[in-house]
Amino acid sequence: MATYVITEACIGVKDATCVDVCPAACIHTTPDAPQYYIDPEVCIACEQCFFVCPVDAIFLDADVPAHLQQYLQINADFFTENKQQATAVSAGQAQQMVDAVQRYAEGAGWAVAVAVVDGDGAPVLAKAMPGAGDETATLALNKAYTAANLQVATHQLGRGAQTPATAKPEAFGQSRVVQQGGGYPITEGALVIGAVGVAGSPSPQQDLQCCQAGLAALHGGGH
Repeated sequence: MATYVITEACIGVKDATCVDVCPAACIHTTPDAPQYYIDPEVCIACEQCFFVCPVDAIFLDADVPAHLQQYLQINADFFTENKQQATAVSAGQAQQMVDAVQRYAEGAGWAVAVAVVDGDGAPVLAKAMPGAGDETATLALNKAYTAANLQVATHQLGRGAQTPATAKPEAFGQSRVVQQGGGYPITEGALVIGAVGVAGSPSPQQDLQCCQAGLAALHGGGH
């Protein structure tokens, strides 16, 4: 499967614009690392990072210039060294995200349902605001389930994005796959440990904004 690779122009710059647009949450670094890195097992080759990189550090693996070929291994080695056993989304983290989503939706005048699931798509916490019906709650849960198992934001599926090699599509039938905005993976370091799903706002894009409010609360607004 094709992957994008971050090369030496990122060294010392570490601009996080690529992180912000990555739907697969596969771009990471550590405080002492000189650059960002793309996980080749999770990258879905969606091109978003390539288009926004301010220093032209990102290449498709097949297009990496000869003098930068070592960065294919450098990116892969970073994740070999830094990946740890995945942990689950805690009940406290789930509550923090649900509260943030509901505050955001309430401020916008929307009645939404929100679901947080673990890495296998099992519910950790699900709540529906007054006015959000059972159908909305089911959709939110399916969005989260899809994002957790395919390890990609659900709006990208509607664009025909490939899923990561680590995705688990065998975990469910097609009836639970949701190809509209409002499902987003939750990561810990380089690992997907769960997902959040939202339904009930006026549009899938606004459901996605609610998800982002939840993720921002969980991660303190940073990367």
